[in-house]
Amino acid sequence: AAENIPLDILYEDEHLIIINKQPGLIVHPARAHKSGTLINALAWHFLHNTGGTLSTVGGDIARPGVVHRLDKFTSGVMVCAKSDTAHWRIARQFELRQTQKRYLCLVEGEVEPFADVIDLPLGKHPTLKEKAAVRHDELGKPSQTVYRTREIYEGYSLVEIELRTGRTHQIRVHMSHIGYPLVGDDVYGGKHVRVGEFDETQPDAQDFLLTRQALHAAYLGFEHPITGKKVSFQAPMWGDLQRAVDLLRKKSLKQVLEATGSILDIGTA
Repeated sequence: AAENIPLDILYEDEHLIIINKQPGLIVHPARAHKSGTLINALAWHFLHNTGGTLSTVGGDIARPGVVHRLDKFTSGVMVCAKSDTAHWRIARQFELRQTQKRYLCLVEGEVEPFADVIDLPLGKHPTLKEKAAVRHDELGKPSQTVYRTREIYEGYSLVEIELRTGRTHQIRVHMSHIGYPLVGDDVYGGKHVRVGEFDETQPDAQDFLLTRQALHAAYLGFEHPITGKKVSFQAPMWGDLQRAVDLLRKKSLKQVLEATGSILDIGTA
């Protein structure tokens, strides 16, 4: 069902649409969430703006167009397919890990070493079914996260992440495991920060700065499914995360790092 939910559209053609998903938006309807999802928003957009439809791959399980997913509270760049051919071809690139994905996260602590590869197997948490965990048994799947610290503040760091595998909650679990949980990620040990902790002069100093984990899918690169050309999209940070970074930059920026292999322009991210 079409619903008028605002979308930040980065690019669109007849085969695909790229959006900068807002935090808190669920990607597709499920039993518990029949409405208020990205799919409902796209249906409205096509109906009232550009025409077109979503691919039908995935049939009636209400996941039209969805080639990959972002957690409800993760913001950032997503591609949705508008034709079945586009869907299969993009999905294949994700499956073969031929896409380039970069994330930005704000973590607790001043990260060191500045850059490293976290190579720790991940699987379901042994007792809490909603959680993932580092597992050194047969249930742990190989998982690699490359991180590059971009800015260091007093007590916090802004980190660029490159995923070599795509496990559930991979960034959140890996960063927490090495001692740098994401700000606002109470599931994996991150604290909720009030505005006043970064700037007590702000009128909303008592409010929480982020009501979610500080994780943003900043960059996505892949081959266009029809033209075969390499395309890439960088999504600016959403307001809540941008504000946190701006306040930290003003208050306690200690170091700006140019890590080898980093590709995000964090001036515009």
